[in-house]
Amino acid sequence: MKKQFFAFLAFVALAANLYSQKDETLMGRTGLRLSGIWGGSNIGLSFGGNNHGMAGGFFGAEFNKVLTIGFGGIDSKESTDVTGQFDLDYRGLLLGFAYQPHKVIHPRVSFLMGSGKLKFKDGYDDTIFVVQPSGGFEVNVFRWFRLGFEGGYRFVSNTSIPAPNDKDVSSPFAQLSLRFGWSWGKDSWLSEPAD
Repeated sequence: MKKQFFAFLAFVALAANLYSQKDETLMGRTGLRLSGIWGGSNIGLSFGGNNHGMAGGFFGAEFNKVLTIGFGGIDSKESTDVTGQFDLDYRGLLLGFAYQPHKVIHPRVSFLMGSGKLKFKDGYDDTIFVVQPSGGFEVNVFRWFRLGFEGGYRFVSNTSIPAPNDKDVSSPFAQLSLRFGWSWGKDSWLSEPAD
């Protein structure tokens, strides 16, 4: 009986040792770690029926050197043959992902999603919803300044008037991003954490 008891204790000790790895958690050492704060501005061009300038800004927290979660917005003067000129303004959640951000030039993708308004000269406003994915590359000019070049597509939905409708306002775009801020820490999700 004693031999069986000691064999059982030895088995439990061995199993506990084999499974004593640290748990990965969302906000712990192996999960999301705040690694920087960034903000800046975008300037660009939308390529709808006519080319139109767009400008905006953003602010976000960087996690694990690769993921940015924040808030962004765009203001643009647009026009169509049917309605003439109108303002297109939208704001919302901004997600960004940079692959190997420690390299001087590295790829970056962004995703902006939120609500906004079409504002017409006659005072009428139409509420819209925008989803705007983009991708491109970023250049680490200084540790505190990054320059990005991106292209994407603005998907607009929820327009309640016949013209301009969702299709008229949705369009491809290209933009230049100026990001200012600071990153700290050395590792990211894409590298093995130190023990």
